Amino acid sequence: MVEPARVVVLGGGFGGVAVAQELEKLLPKLDRPVDVTLVSQSNYLLFVPMLPSAAAASIGLTHILSPLREILRRTRIRVETVESVDLDARTVTTTHPSSHQEQVLHWDYLVIALGSVVNLARLPGVAQHGLPIKTIGDALQIRNRTVEMLEAAENSPNAEQRKRMLTFVVAGGGYSGVEIAAEINDFVREAERECYPVIQPEDVRVILLHSGKRILPEISESLARFAHRKLADRGVEVRLGARLASATADHVTLESGERIDAHTLIVAIGSSPNPVVQQLGLELERGRIRVDETLRLAGQAPVWALGDCAAVPLPKSGSMAPPTAQFALRQGKTVARNIVAAIEGRPPSRFTFTGLGEMVSLGRGTAVAELFGKLKVAGPLAWIMWRTFYLMRLPGLERKIRVWLDWNLDRLFRRDLVQLSVQRTERVTNAHYEPGQAIIQQGELADAFYVIVRGTVEVVREEDGQETALARLGAGDSFGEIGLLQHRRRTATVRAVEPVDVIALGRSDFDLLAGTWKNLGQSLDEVVRARSGEG
Repeated sequence: MVEPARVVVLGGGFGGVAVAQELEKLLPKLDRPVDVTLVSQSNYLLFVPMLPSAAAASIGLTHILSPLREILRRTRIRVETVESVDLDARTVTTTHPSSHQEQVLHWDYLVIALGSVVNLARLPGVAQHGLPIKTIGDALQIRNRTVEMLEAAENSPNAEQRKRMLTFVVAGGGYSGVEIAAEINDFVREAERECYPVIQPEDVRVILLHSGKRILPEISESLARFAHRKLADRGVEVRLGARLASATADHVTLESGERIDAHTLIVAIGSSPNPVVQQLGLELERGRIRVDETLRLAGQAPVWALGDCAAVPLPKSGSMAPPTAQFALRQGKTVARNIVAAIEGRPPSRFTFTGLGEMVSLGRGTAVAELFGKLKVAGPLAWIMWRTFYLMRLPGLERKIRVWLDWNLDRLFRRDLVQLSVQRTERVTNAHYEPGQAIIQQGELADAFYVIVRGTVEVVREEDGQETALARLGAGDSFGEIGLLQHRRRTATVRAVEPVDVIALGRSDFDLLAGTWKNLGQSLDEVVRARSGEG
């Protein structure tokens, strides 16, 4: 019996899903069996072009999420985090988000569509106080913050404080920044008119910061000027040549030294290569994996890359394809066809798509569109084109109907002002363990720091099949810091000797606390040296 060819697709965005969808169409025609696995951090496809609309409550948050298991019926879905890729051994290591259990996947053909990540670390305070616009969770946070500021301002007796609460700063004048600024402006001003009698129109400020000479550098200058004028007419302050420098909870500072008092900063900047891509040791071009015109990695015959994480050369010009949905979808189809060609021993196809054009929504009833590099449309017609095009691209009839209804109801009724709180009350968690139960296991990835509230634990290390007791810890003692501080796997197992209650602090919160609380950081370093036999 012929072993099935193993295709592993990393990434559940437009590119990765397009690969899997096209393979589901092509593979039934092959003589050889093929198993397709898609690894994604979420069990849904997020329709990113409608994210600003969801953040501003003009469409339902879940209506732009398409369950992967519904749109990929014959693909194995793994909701896991990709930890590493070994190109020589042809393996991918993943972890499950709840169990943190490692899995090693073997592949014969690999597709890397991991996209990019948001990295705001270089700007002081922006990572802590800025709200990115990349995930559905980001959209929910922006929506909640907007409503929170409206509620607080309505009941504030101080006029200056009210204005600071109602100042919304958006950093980034590209597609995402312009669209979220326009949507937030519409949302806040409509809410102020309809539901908040104390708030006055002059209290509301939406400021769009862009470091370049004009917003929307991806489209023609004439359309960018139109967009600038339209935003200004609707009350958005567009600041050109303005670069974000830092942020606190109540103000934003520009590189010029200007300070803007605001409680809300939305960041549509800071795109960075995925850490897994950076660890591959491949040649990168502006942070993206360099691929040839068939989207294959140089020197890596069974490996392809596409989407935001790949530097895909465009036909004729040779410049990089933009990281947009329309290109990722076409790249996905090309990769799928080339995987089938590789299985059958045929030569691959080149990526020939040059783009249909660009469309940007400017809020209620207005947009700009540039089609095929020639046709320029602005105003209500472009807005209708924007909605029609993206509605047709939304996966699944049910989702199309839901969004269509949202848009029509939005014309009849005011937007929903309900805050949706999904966060736990506490940032730290409490956990209980019974005797003999392992709290952390030697060799697993470090993901939390623990403080013992009650009970006793033993620390043991296994070497060559023999277990050695290292220490006993009781109430008030802590453990788990070595793996977190040194960014390595657990060096020992910690298990309960008697019933134990612990407080657990996650990796990100631990890093923040250890990095900012000097005494804690020094104490932890001393503990690490002592436990490592260095002090």
